Amino acid sequence: MHRNRILASLSQADLRKIKVAGTAVPMAFQDVLWTPGAQQTHVHFPLEGYISLLADAGDTRRMEVGMVGTEGMLGLGVAQGVPVAAVEALVQESGVAWRLESQAFLAVLAESSGLSKVLDRYAYVVQAQLSQASACIRFHEISPRLARWLLMCRDRSPGDTFPMTQEFLSTMLGVRRVSVTNAASDLQSRGLIHYHRGHLTVVDHQGLLAAACCCYARDCTTYENVLAPRKPVTR
Repeated sequence: MHRNRILASLSQADLRKIKVAGTAVPMAFQDVLWTPGAQQTHVHFPLEGYISLLADAGDTRRMEVGMVGTEGMLGLGVAQGVPVAAVEALVQESGVAWRLESQAFLAVLAESSGLSKVLDRYAYVVQAQLSQASACIRFHEISPRLARWLLMCRDRSPGDTFPMTQEFLSTMLGVRRVSVTNAASDLQSRGLIHYHRGHLTVVDHQGLLAAACCCYARDCTTYENVLAPRKPVTR
């Protein structure tokens, strides 16, 4: 459970309550944990793997508006008294999460000022990162945005290689597939990534950092400043 940074920040007493109230569950690649409008009957604290939060445009088009890995929690609305999903939650890399039924989670939350405080701070981080993402989508070119997004995936992945298709990338970034192809080819030609048969490998982490837009560093700084001393990136 200490692999999740929110849980790791809790006292031993609060952590025991979370442990008793929940259970470890597998998260399989491309599992849909909930859809927009669904009741959030559970909350998840990822221990490995990560989840994409997808918004739709009222038709078949979707794009990623957030990501939850070991740095956070899926189901923040439950803690805020609004247990209704606003977006789709899709497992992007398989792993394991510590899951609690919503009512059991609320019972623990009512008894834990420490958990309440850290979730308030986490909610601020999520809001700040959503604001930064809005500016990123509007003003930054696709190649730096792709570099930023790949760094976010790498931070939440146990290694440098993860499953990835160009169709999936186009959905995540909300752009045409040809635009993703060009951006990925640019990063690969510079020796920063390697893409082959549905798997992408980060080859040059420092180079990818340099290629990413400023939003990645700002997101990391926000997390570190608000939820210090633990950083959002660990290897």
